[in-house]
Amino acid sequence: MTTERPKRGRPRSKAADAAIEAAVIEILDIEGFVGLRIDDVAERSGVSKTTIYRRWPTKTALVVDVLRRLKAERIPMPATGDIDSDLRAIVYDLYASLDGTPLARALPGLLADKSADPELAHAIDQLWSERQKLVGDVVRRGIAAGQLRADLDVPTVLDLLAGPAYYRLMVTGRPLDRRSAGRHADALVAGLRDTYSPAIATSSGTR
Repeated sequence: MTTERPKRGRPRSKAADAAIEAAVIEILDIEGFVGLRIDDVAERSGVSKTTIYRRWPTKTALVVDVLRRLKAERIPMPATGDIDSDLRAIVYDLYASLDGTPLARALPGLLADKSADPELAHAIDQLWSERQKLVGDVVRRGIAAGQLRADLDVPTVLDLLAGPAYYRLMVTGRPLDRRSAGRHADALVAGLRDTYSPAIATSSGTR
């Protein structure tokens, strides 16, 4: 007979992870990345500094992991076979992720401070690249299926898809609600097709 060897160490506590994540977001919102200290995370979360360092050797690793988990809720991308529905779902999801969420609270400070930490900048750029690849695949499928214009430049489409939402978050402070997302989605879908559709252009009024 063989017996299974017990795993070493304690299992990770979901409650502790949630407390740490909340503490990181609170500190980023107030102090930014530069002002974030592991001591403060430990104090706010009630989790020992030793435990935090055991899981994340640096504050950059901690912040990047929190950011990755916040963004992971938005993956995978929709793949319904209808490019209009897929693009709208992506836009609505983006607005929802930035409308008063922990990600929205953390993001401005992180983007402002990433120039001070090459490791943080690299990690954020990687996260964005992963997201852009997934969205780009959706756009390319639409082009290949003949549902979008064949002459579209995919990187430009990605800018048009994300830019208005982040502009509202970072610059104007205008609403990121569902109605705003609908207007953005209407304009995006209409612009990516060969012909302008009045039905598409006016559909936001029903939201």
